[in-house]
Amino acid sequence: MGQTADEMSHYLAEAIRRSISYPAALPRHEEVVETTAQLRQYLTRLLPAAEAHVDNMVRGTPEWHHARALVDAAHRALSGDPGPGLRSAVLHMQAVGRACHHLRGVLPQPASSRCPQCDYIRADRREAEQGRNTEAMRDAATRMGVHLREAHP
Repeated sequence: MGQTADEMSHYLAEAIRRSISYPAALPRHEEVVETTAQLRQYLTRLLPAAEAHVDNMVRGTPEWHHARALVDAAHRALSGDPGPGLRSAVLHMQAVGRACHHLRGVLPQPASSRCPQCDYIRADRREAEQGRNTEAMRDAATRMGVHLREAHP
């Protein structure tokens, strides 16, 4: 495959963003078809690396179960079809986009490409999730959004 999560092109990142957003009006059919095709292609290339990574994880741990569930969800998204209408096609596009988005988080990033501030905020969020502290989770998500806008345009 040769492509890691951090090497994903800007266009695919934008396609994922478009696919998982909730616009007020449905997008054009052509846009849905194009975005879905590109996301499916990316997901097909990403899955083998994610499966290999999950296979190398310690089986039975919470991290393994989470990663395995995301890989399984990606397979389900790929096996689905857009259905007969625009609304079902949009729902399918969103499912494939979410699978891409979540699967990117399964793959390890090289240490050289990781942002220490992102790692710090992620650790805060994980700690808040483990403590079931919704206020701290919301705070970490807000800080991450601000940081991503400012440091990773």
